[in-house]
Amino acid sequence: MGSKGRPPVKASGLPRRPRRLPPPGPNDRRRRMTQPQLRPVPHPAPAAPPRDAGQVVLVVRDLVVTTLIGIYDYEHVKPQRLRLNLELALAPDDPAPWTHAALVETASRIVTEGHTNLLECLAERLAAALLSPNRVLTALIRLEKLDAFEECEAVGVEIVRAA
Repeated sequence: MGSKGRPPVKASGLPRRPRRLPPPGPNDRRRRMTQPQLRPVPHPAPAAPPRDAGQVVLVVRDLVVTTLIGIYDYEHVKPQRLRLNLELALAPDDPAPWTHAALVETASRIVTEGHTNLLECLAERLAAALLSPNRVLTALIRLEKLDAFEECEAVGVEIVRAA
């Protein structure tokens, strides 16, 4: 900077261009500050409900239901396929509060009643309904949109909730 905080001026009266620095080398500090090193981050396996000896787990795998879900305009009118996977851990030595038929019927009814914006909200609604019998200890709920992207089989959310 020149005097009084103004940029230096050439004899022609035009301001000087700032000096260009050479490109950063492999060990240059400027390179380390401006170009972060990207490393893959290992993701842990999804958390499953804790299991106790003698615990009974009701399982529903790959239940496919068609419903209106999503925040985009076209998702408000075009139904999408959802795949549901449910695991309910029950208190040992108690009569089961759910039959498989009731579990499938209840999950299907909750998923198909009206439009839902987010998978996360739908998963929470399912968890609240499935945990309501006192004998359910934990619920694992996985919801996946099957038709969201052509590049992958499914995208979704998984939650684990305890009573």
